[in-house]
Amino acid sequence: MRARLHLVAVAALVLASCASSSSPGALAHQAMKEGVRAAAKGYWQEALFRFQQAGEDAGDDPEIINNVAVAEEALGRWEAALASYKHALQLAGGNATIKRNYARFAEFYTSYARGAKINKDDDAKP
Repeated sequence: MRARLHLVAVAALVLASCASSSSPGALAHQAMKEGVRAAAKGYWQEALFRFQQAGEDAGDDPEIINNVAVAEEALGRWEAALASYKHALQLAGGNATIKRNYARFAEFYTSYARGAKINKDDDAKP
């Protein structure tokens, strides 16, 4: 009886592990969904983590990289966001959403960089 129960338990574990193994695309899709959910709640660090996780599972997917850029931007990581936006744009080419996100961020970043330079110049004056 005990041996039979042990055999059933082992079989259940094997079946459960087979059922839970997903393709990389499915894992990336799930991580993206979780990232979008976190972003909608304003949990940008969590969203960034999930988008990066999706990127590890899916590789160079421009939509995932765009989402990484959006999260980096929301966290104030401007240089990283700029690099991610450029990478997504390079991969996506004609994707209108990615183009629009990059253009909007580039406009902001240019103003930010200009303002930072002006403030640095003011600080340098005696």
